[in-house]
Amino acid sequence: MSVKENHFAELWRDTVPTEAPCPPPLNPEDMVRRVNAALDGLPSERRPSMGQKFRFSIVLAAVLAVLAGAALAVAVHFDVLDAFFQGDTSSAEALVDREVRSISDKDYTLTVESSVSDDSSALLLVRVDALTEEAKNFMFSDDFNGMDTWSIHPLLPEENGGSSMPSSWSVGYSELEELRTESSTFWRFDVDLTGATALRVRLGYMEDGAALEFNLTPAESVTVDVDATGPGAPTLDNSRGGDLTVHSVTLSPLTCQVEATIADPDREADPLLFFLMQDGTLLTTGQSLTSVSAQRIQGERWSFLYRFQSVMDLSQLAAVVFDGTAYPLDGGKPYAVETDPKLYPFYLPLMDPITEEGGYILPVEALCQALGTSYEWDEEAQSATCTYRDITIVLTVGSSTALVDGKPEDLGEPVVLQDGTLAASWKLSEFWGLDTTAAFDKTQTERACWVVIP
Repeated sequence: MSVKENHFAELWRDTVPTEAPCPPPLNPEDMVRRVNAALDGLPSERRPSMGQKFRFSIVLAAVLAVLAGAALAVAVHFDVLDAFFQGDTSSAEALVDREVRSISDKDYTLTVESSVSDDSSALLLVRVDALTEEAKNFMFSDDFNGMDTWSIHPLLPEENGGSSMPSSWSVGYSELEELRTESSTFWRFDVDLTGATALRVRLGYMEDGAALEFNLTPAESVTVDVDATGPGAPTLDNSRGGDLTVHSVTLSPLTCQVEATIADPDREADPLLFFLMQDGTLLTTGQSLTSVSAQRIQGERWSFLYRFQSVMDLSQLAAVVFDGTAYPLDGGKPYAVETDPKLYPFYLPLMDPITEEGGYILPVEALCQALGTSYEWDEEAQSATCTYRDITIVLTVGSSTALVDGKPEDLGEPVVLQDGTLAASWKLSEFWGLDTTAAFDKTQTERACWVVIP
């Protein structure tokens, strides 16, 4: 450990509770931009595995000190919940396993900083410290992150007290580059548990046998029986959508798992759910869920796994709504719920890409009209002001920066006028929590339209 790192650790110990792990300085806005940029140009290509949207909410308290001639900003709180969820995570704080587990060899120290799980998945925040100059150079090289870097195995209990691995499982992960220090990297993992009760975590570059194994304490979940058929949401490969029979919805504060049967194998569709809160608020799929995986169980019966964008406080959730009917979490009798038609998926025409490298863009006024929200055009300033869900966005022709509630946000591409129609990057939709997909046509050869799920 360097002198600078020693000073940093001393400052941390003097400033925050000893049980809190010591993270490096953060820049959440840059983190979000880097992750989104790494996931390619169209939102439809960002759906599988780790989901459509990586969103982070980091609670910061800055402590400035001059040590070894450097000013250091210290993030007081960052854990696995901050790495995966936005907004207030306090309702799930008690679910987090904060025991710091580490193992070292001559080159690296592998540490699971914190973890949280339910019956379907485990979420981890992992740190790797390089202990030699050679190890550090390799860790920050392009060759470090590959097929052999990580071995993350869920472990199933056996009658003899041992453990075994399930026949198949999936792991999604990404580095949180903005957490890097001079000799450390941080990673977040989303592990499909498939009934597992423990995890084995290994860094492939450490000596044989060096691994961390630990038990999980899954958050409690509740299953709502639905057994109803209704319209599903259009998908990347099927802009028409189709009917689904939703059998059950299993909810924890972390995830939403839906078992459903697709009515027509040639018309795949995703479950289209709403969440009715105790205060009467109706949350849409676009507002609340991030797609993780879809697995065929048997025939056309599928299991869809989603992660909540914000931790879901189940005590504040009254019912799951499907096709205009609310199914209470307490097992009560289903009842009809009126749903605003503007909250259902709709279609918009594709606008031509601005550049050869860029993606298709959105017609802004048509988007606002379909959402039923305001759109004000200032001819002199060549700008539009739009407000939806209490979030105001200002777009200016020629600028790749949007003002979101007065704060500059990168659109990736400049706003343009095409034949008198204002058009902007699909990133505009994410500021409003919309799920936008540039779907393919029936022949699967060309993009057909924008599918927007509010």
